[in-house]
Amino acid sequence: MEKQKAGLPQAMVILIISILPMMAIVALMPVIPVLIQHFHDIPNIMTLAPLIVAAPGICVAFLSPYAGYLTDKLGRRKLLLIFTLFYGFGGILPFFIEDFTILMIGRLLLGIGEAFILTVANTLLGDYFEESERTKWLMWQSIAGAVSGFLLLSVSGYLSSLGWNYPFLVYSIAFIVTISTYFFIFEPKRGVQKLSPSNRLVVKVPMKIMIRITLMTMVAAILYNVYIIHFSMALNVMGISDQQKIGFYSALATLAIPIGAYLFKYFSVRSPQFQFSLLFTLIGIGLIGIGLSQKIEITIFFAWVQQLGVGMAIPILIAWALNEVPLEFRGRGMGFWTCGFFLGQFISPLAVSAMRNITGNMLYAFVSFGIVCLLVAIFNGLLTKKSVQQEEQI
Repeated sequence: MEKQKAGLPQAMVILIISILPMMAIVALMPVIPVLIQHFHDIPNIMTLAPLIVAAPGICVAFLSPYAGYLTDKLGRRKLLLIFTLFYGFGGILPFFIEDFTILMIGRLLLGIGEAFILTVANTLLGDYFEESERTKWLMWQSIAGAVSGFLLLSVSGYLSSLGWNYPFLVYSIAFIVTISTYFFIFEPKRGVQKLSPSNRLVVKVPMKIMIRITLMTMVAAILYNVYIIHFSMALNVMGISDQQKIGFYSALATLAIPIGAYLFKYFSVRSPQFQFSLLFTLIGIGLIGIGLSQKIEITIFFAWVQQLGVGMAIPILIAWALNEVPLEFRGRGMGFWTCGFFLGQFISPLAVSAMRNITGNMLYAFVSFGIVCLLVAIFNGLLTKKSVQQEEQI
């Protein structure tokens, strides 16, 4: 029987899935003030409203390793069919039932679905495509994320003007993914004969690799999210409080993300250490420049440099993790990767808040994290030099 071969349809389904986690947060960003106003009678609504946005990420962080285990044990396709439905039903539930408890339950259901579909999608990317083809689709994932984020903010902002619950309708796109999965996604052939990169049959979960992937991804996600979560606050410290201007300057900087994605593809033939060094150098220079800038034009320039790094970040991290994990534990590996990324996303604002209290200023916090990025880049550069020297000796 001829082996099924993945192509454009499978890649497009995975591409759409990669947008869903971003949708979980971005679709509700314009809605928070409307939610606070609509549910003003709920005690502590000022705290609970932002928690509604963050709730899916907490689910993802804690459930992803288990999702990875089931991905390896039960297969990819059936989990994708089940949990895209979880995501869709949880997402649109608040549109139909006007109750704050139901709203929170819906967000948790969406988070459970997100943990599974993100883990399965990244695993399928490794299953379906060889490294060179995988690199191309990782590049397009990053570009699609940037473009869809910009469009989603516009659509969500318009829908929120119609009513507090209308933006939740955007999550119905998950049902399109369910249908597409049914017709285009096939279960990849896997067997016990598959070997790890060291050509040894692995029968025990390599926990050292899993922990390394989780920690490295978590650190990268903490630094990655410094700008994403706090750039508007940095602009506010500079004296820019007009929301329209903040939105314009933020959108202007995101134009660098597709270029960063292309840089990833161009440098994908280099060692992971070199890629990480370049990534953290760009983010570090960008953060330091933003923190020290006196004029908005200079700030935007350095934000652009930082966004070049952002465009490279997730493709580099996913490609590295897929290459690190033995084939028979690929699902678990991507589960731990997802866990690390969302833990980093959760820790990042706490870390920035602590640094702001230490330095006394948000801009100085940007500079501090920029220096950390450069130190990480130097460390990776030293690893690259050592690796090259060892290869020359061999």
